[in-house]
Amino acid sequence: EQEKDKEVTLQMIWQEIQTINSRIEIIEQRTEKTDEKVENIHQMMTKYEDRFKKLEEKDEQRDKKIGDIDNRLSVVEQDKSGMLRWEIVRSEFYLKFQNI
Repeated sequence: EQEKDKEVTLQMIWQEIQTINSRIEIIEQRTEKTDEKVENIHQMMTKYEDRFKKLEEKDEQRDKKIGDIDNRLSVVEQDKSGMLRWEIVRSEFYLKFQNI
């Protein structure tokens, strides 16, 4: 009878070992899937970082172009105001002679 008890105990231990092994396999599979998901997330983050850098570069280029346009407009405005002053001075000069 002791032999039977030992055999039953051994069978139970063996079943528990198999159960533990199957659980370990399931955990390993889940871990692999999680690792794949983490890698996918990392790749997506890298893509978004690249996109963000490109957008920043475009924004900087746009700001530079706007600055260049602003400078050109300032020069044109100065030229126009200089021409307007010249016209005013010239008109005042002619008006002085007409009033004499």
